[in-house]
Amino acid sequence: MASHTCLCVLWLAVMLGLRVHCDDTASLCGAYAPGDIILGILGSVHSTVNDLETRIRPDKYTCTDFDLIPFVESLALIHTIETINDSGFLPGIQLGYQMCDPCAYGTKALQCVEHMLSINNSFPVLADNSNFTSSVKVFFGERYSELSIPVAKFLSLYMIPQISCTSSSPTLSDKSRCASFVRVIPSDVYQTKALAKLMKHFNWDWVGVVFLDDDYGKPALENFLQDSKEEHVCVAFQEVLPNYLGFKDMQQRIELVAAIIRNSTAKVVLLILRAEHVEMLFQELIKTNTTRIWIASDAWSTTRFVMKMKDINKVGEIFGFTFLTGKIPGFEDYLKKLSIKQGVRNDFIREYKQMRFNCSHGEQSEHTSPFACSVPDPQAANDDYLLHAVDLTEAYSQRVAVYAIVNAIKKLLKCSETACPGDTNFMPWQLVEILHEMNFTLDNQMFSFDKLGDFKNGYDLIRWTMSGDERVPQVVGKFLIKNGDIEVYNDKIPWTNTTVPLSRCSEPCPVGTEKKISRISCCYNCTKCNEGSYSNAADQPSCHPCPEGSWSLPGSKECQKWKRKTHHKGHLSHFMSDEIWPDVRTPPSHTMPSTLGG
Repeated sequence: MASHTCLCVLWLAVMLGLRVHCDDTASLCGAYAPGDIILGILGSVHSTVNDLETRIRPDKYTCTDFDLIPFVESLALIHTIETINDSGFLPGIQLGYQMCDPCAYGTKALQCVEHMLSINNSFPVLADNSNFTSSVKVFFGERYSELSIPVAKFLSLYMIPQISCTSSSPTLSDKSRCASFVRVIPSDVYQTKALAKLMKHFNWDWVGVVFLDDDYGKPALENFLQDSKEEHVCVAFQEVLPNYLGFKDMQQRIELVAAIIRNSTAKVVLLILRAEHVEMLFQELIKTNTTRIWIASDAWSTTRFVMKMKDINKVGEIFGFTFLTGKIPGFEDYLKKLSIKQGVRNDFIREYKQMRFNCSHGEQSEHTSPFACSVPDPQAANDDYLLHAVDLTEAYSQRVAVYAIVNAIKKLLKCSETACPGDTNFMPWQLVEILHEMNFTLDNQMFSFDKLGDFKNGYDLIRWTMSGDERVPQVVGKFLIKNGDIEVYNDKIPWTNTTVPLSRCSEPCPVGTEKKISRISCCYNCTKCNEGSYSNAADQPSCHPCPEGSWSLPGSKECQKWKRKTHHKGHLSHFMSDEIWPDVRTPPSHTMPSTLGG
């Protein structure tokens, strides 16, 4: 009865165009395609689980807030799988898939994995897991490190490979805890180095940080604090936001963090947040016309809905780093002709089309088509909305991930041009060793994992350029992991009056002065050089003593040499330049050299 009720609620919600997904055992996996080898997909198409804070029973989850980014990423995976099937890359073998929506919640991600690994709705428990097998041989996902970490730990018990395109937490490089996890991006260990070097490049030594209280935000903050110290960048404040979007006091917390940003003298702020948090924070800051230079973490650096949000041009400059990007062949046409193949199930596509093209009872969302009410059948309708709502180049890593797995499968099954003689019901752990040792070529590029299962292909530096009332990403530099250097294309960054804005705890010290450091290394007072010393450049940590045979007044930018002058009796003596000692014929006695001559 409960199952029937849940399905009825889901059906009613979809018919009304509501963004609600009811979790039921019979429909826990929202997409499925049969095949000889099944690939598991974890994709948080919904970004919120309702009522987590008041949950006291292990009831079914209700998920809300349809998220286009992971939806399109899942479609990129599915499109790539179908392309491989059509190409005969694995001769005689069809790849299938099973997809579950964790709704951006780690516990539900574990439920998804348990469900996909179960046999006849029962999860097997073995004394020796080297004999553990299931129809699902590998897992793609999750998008967020907060979910990937518990899944990776669980899958490592069975050495079932998991591959992610976006989870960047350093924890996932720890093979003692996440032994079967790999990813087609670098670890955040390198991203925080790139962020600190970007700040150093522009001489921003006084920055604020806002981060998430999860397994993505906290390690990223920890690494950034270490890397920023090495680059002599100081943190003016560090504030935290809850990862859970349904947190009951979220708006109050957003307002508090916004006030701290407004009141801080730091003009540069690093946001280690999800895009939804950034949108809420920007909305609050726009109310008071607060502008800063924002540095985006990878979780939101290319998020299109933030680029398109109202008054985004009022928040100030935005920079960020991006992962591997590119164009997926045929993907745009696939999205414009989005449909569900015969024999395939995809509730997420159905929900998207109902949301996009349904206008029953006036139920509208930000994604609803202006022509929705003229569409006779939402499930048969299509347009090019997804091409503009999401940055499709960001989904390219999904293509790379699929090809990494199928190349490993091809090697394991000893495939030739005409056949794959190996057993398709292989043990999943057999893929892990192959993945770590494998190089493969895709789209004229060579890819490989390092010993920790990570890619080390670096980052592009992007600037959010104004385009009408929106922003668009523009590549303005790069960070290379191999040499640890950042390269900035300064000619592509049009600073106002061609001057880089300052974000410093203290103003630069002029020539003739030195820094007197406070307890914070970036904060200091400027004091004049003492008599007999000088500084000939700005921001000097200390003044230099005058060379032998020269002297200076307090606050000098250079020293003057002794002059020689013959007295009326023919004796030769030294004295300082008249510019320094205009009324004195001899220097101070404690520095006066011996008289020369008779």
